[in-house]
Amino acid sequence: MPTNTRGQTEPQEPDGGCVPGLRLVRLDRTTPEVAHLRRAVLRHRLAPGQSRYTGLPVATLPAADADPDRFPFAVVRTGAAPTDAAAARLACVGFGIIDRGAALVPLVDAPERAVLLRAYYVTPEWQGRGVGRAACAAPLLDLLVAGVAPATAEIVLCVNEANHQAERVYAAAGFAPTGRRIVESAGPQLVMSRPLATGVHHAPLPRHERTENTQ
Repeated sequence: MPTNTRGQTEPQEPDGGCVPGLRLVRLDRTTPEVAHLRRAVLRHRLAPGQSRYTGLPVATLPAADADPDRFPFAVVRTGAAPTDAAAARLACVGFGIIDRGAALVPLVDAPERAVLLRAYYVTPEWQGRGVGRAACAAPLLDLLVAGVAPATAEIVLCVNEANHQAERVYAAAGFAPTGRRIVESAGPQLVMSRPLATGVHHAPLPRHERTENTQ
């Protein structure tokens, strides 16, 4: 489900798509798996007509590497281990960036408590299977966000106002319009957000460790 660098998407996800097992792998680390995946995303291409909606990793990955507030990730099928270059190309079905920087300022009231999902897409072979929705829904994306920005309470993205299909996909993942809009070269962008929901619940403190301020 391709998007521009602010999260604008052009998904192709018909009802009833089969979602494979997925995991999100940070690409700002140094491991053999990450090295294979980084090479794989640089080979990604988009479906015809979708390039106006997104920047591919050949441009967005170096920009993320140069910005300490951006965290690139790969969307990876759990049943396909990227143990070499060929396997990584088969396993890697999408890409995105978590941005906790200045791009948030015009989008939310409390940018220090939010992150922006940007440069997000799914490869053409895996569109129409629910991958785009699953990879940006809780708890998958939320656990990744919590790891790179622990103070986050909100995930934000932007989608072209004319891209109604993308809006429906994001809505299915829990995002809702905030009422804000921004103007981009590709057209007006609708700001959508949802609260962080990792699914992790801490056990209550033993009675003797509670204070009068503990809920």
